[in-house]
Amino acid sequence: MREERHQPENMADPEPELLRAANHYVLLIPGLPEQFLTPEELQEFLVRLLQEHPHLVDADLARYPTPQAQAQRLIDTACEVEVSPGETVQWHPVRLRKRPSASSRPGQHPA
Repeated sequence: MREERHQPENMADPEPELLRAANHYVLLIPGLPEQFLTPEELQEFLVRLLQEHPHLVDADLARYPTPQAQAQRLIDTACEVEVSPGETVQWHPVRLRKRPSASSRPGQHPA
């Protein structure tokens, strides 16, 4: 007999919480180094991408009245878009933290 594990029904999906906690996105474009963008920068990038590639505006995105709203819809519902066959642009939420500088570490003194 196979044992099945069930997640309690009242347990919330942690993914939306992680997405809200993200303060940056990593942008992956084939052939280019990864870029870290703020949510505003990602939205600007996606607005330009949609304007440069109008074929990407499908029926779902066309329901949104502005390029900014269309870009936000992509951010909220997707993590990639195929710009052309075999060329996919991806973005993923990340949380970046600043490293403490040497002068702010306990026991360390500036030279």
